[in-house]
Amino acid sequence: MNHINVQNIKLIIWDLDDTFWQGTISEGKIVPIEKNLKLIVDLTNCGVINSICSKNDDYVCVEKLQELGVLDLFVFKSINWDNKGLRIKLQIEQMALRPANVLFIDDNIFNLQEVKHYLPEIMIATPDIVDNLVNYFSMAEKSDLKHERLKQYKLLEQKTEEGKKYDSNEEFLFASNIKVTMLDDCENEISRLHELVIRTNQLNFTKRRISEEELKAILKSTQYQCGYVTVSDKFGDYGIVGFYALKANCLEHFLFSCRTMGQGIEQYVYARLDFPQLEISGEVQAELKKGIFPAWINQDIDKQNIIEKANDEISCKILLKGPCDLSQSTTYIKNKDIFQTEFTYVNGIKHNIIEGYNHSVHILGLQEYNENEKKTLIDDCIFIDEDMLNGTFFTEKYDIIFLSTLIESGYGIYQRKKTNIQVAFGYYLCPLTDKNNWDAYITGKIYNCNNQFTKEYLEEFSKKYDFVGKTTPKEYIERIKKMLNYLYPETTLCLILGAEYPHSNSGNQYKEHIALNNAVKEYANYNTRLKYIEINKIANSYKDFTTTINHFSTRVYYEIAQEMLKIINDKVRLSVKNYPVWLIYFDSILNVIKHRLNKVLSRDSFVRKIVRPIYLIASRKKNNIK
Repeated sequence: MNHINVQNIKLIIWDLDDTFWQGTISEGKIVPIEKNLKLIVDLTNCGVINSICSKNDDYVCVEKLQELGVLDLFVFKSINWDNKGLRIKLQIEQMALRPANVLFIDDNIFNLQEVKHYLPEIMIATPDIVDNLVNYFSMAEKSDLKHERLKQYKLLEQKTEEGKKYDSNEEFLFASNIKVTMLDDCENEISRLHELVIRTNQLNFTKRRISEEELKAILKSTQYQCGYVTVSDKFGDYGIVGFYALKANCLEHFLFSCRTMGQGIEQYVYARLDFPQLEISGEVQAELKKGIFPAWINQDIDKQNIIEKANDEISCKILLKGPCDLSQSTTYIKNKDIFQTEFTYVNGIKHNIIEGYNHSVHILGLQEYNENEKKTLIDDCIFIDEDMLNGTFFTEKYDIIFLSTLIESGYGIYQRKKTNIQVAFGYYLCPLTDKNNWDAYITGKIYNCNNQFTKEYLEEFSKKYDFVGKTTPKEYIERIKKMLNYLYPETTLCLILGAEYPHSNSGNQYKEHIALNNAVKEYANYNTRLKYIEINKIANSYKDFTTTINHFSTRVYYEIAQEMLKIINDKVRLSVKNYPVWLIYFDSILNVIKHRLNKVLSRDSFVRKIVRPIYLIASRKKNNIK
């Protein structure tokens, strides 16, 4: 079936125009496809979930799906005009599924390949796969006629929307009123428990697959302490979601449905069992810790002082400039009206991925290159476009700019011969100007951002441009100094620093991050307009990463969002007090004095006695003004 393993499908994500129905709804009437309507019902009856990722206006499509009678059979619908790669990645993460169990159907080959770029394990297909799906699922066992799985995902969808109202995940967990029950009448639930043993993977800590007869033998044995777990919260009842089998204080089975992911259910049960021995097999999407007892589970919600901090009162103008670390994190911030975004995007004509949007040489180019120089770059470089060189970094008066540094230490930089014009593209160890790399760039063996390179183009580019290496920490700080000089004096620049974990798929990139991060932190001691968020303090275990050192688990993106909110709230408090601009500069000068004095005072006790009082008087003066 076109390399699609139909038995592994747990979720199908549908495009709408010319896929789920015939025609383009924004251009007029569409024609329903009857076999698709029937397939949706059969899939739901078989326990397969359906979702939507479409480039359209939401209300128009929702109205049509309602008219067709299938709206309620879809969950986690994503209907807007954004590119689909990151949207589908987020949908799958929110549903706590593995990409390998998801099929995405779209008539547009580019959309399929874009999603495959972000999720290599996902199954993709054009609409001609539908006939095969119809044949299979019309004959398959209808094991979920009550639509229990659909109901569970609707609950999860409701929880996901509700969670966006809270400033912290812990606040949301406390407010969810989670109730966990551990029961031991396992033989009465043998079918459900065996299904969990066989099917669970992401939260299956031992991964011991056994037959139903073997499970019955364990349950009857006096050597084992067995139990199952049920969960409910203010959103609904999730039924049986976990199972454990304990023998001689060692867990032989310890597993939970992925629907409980992120709630701490597994940690709670582990604590209730008094932290027994456990040999973990393979990768698990949760970490168990001894001595930790989740306080939000089985607590009396009426006695809790829960406040929904929805950050609705923020009045800032903020620019987010970067790749997925920022776009993913903002999904956890409720008030998005304060943001203007300049994220990695796909060119609508050439269909290449514009990834260098936030590189420092391109940002400075916005200010330092004249129109002729910008046109030269656009004419010379197929991997950039006009939008990339027309950003608002310096032209708009922002309160805060959040800028990702993830590509700084890895991208190669090229300089146009006999000029000062520079451009960045691709991994610096694989220069575009090296003939040995050309075939790999042309075929895509070296990641080419979907650019259609040819030998003729690369020859011409190499005649015009010299490869000058990558950004060094010293060069980056010099560019940051220029940026701060060009920006409005009230603007705070906050850098998202790269992770420092030695990820197995990313070579020595973590060392490059460490060097760059240290330089940024050192310079931030001198200039209070420069802030930073250390991903290293958030992502420091292999479980915090997905495919590379620059792609993180959902928890990490959430924590990044929390750090962003702290910086935003600090800036709001500063704005409310209406500090004059000169005081901001005064604060920066004091910071420089403090940093330099610390070095001198630590060495010279005489100087410490004379100079330190002067600094303290200046500090008190500043605080009195505030």
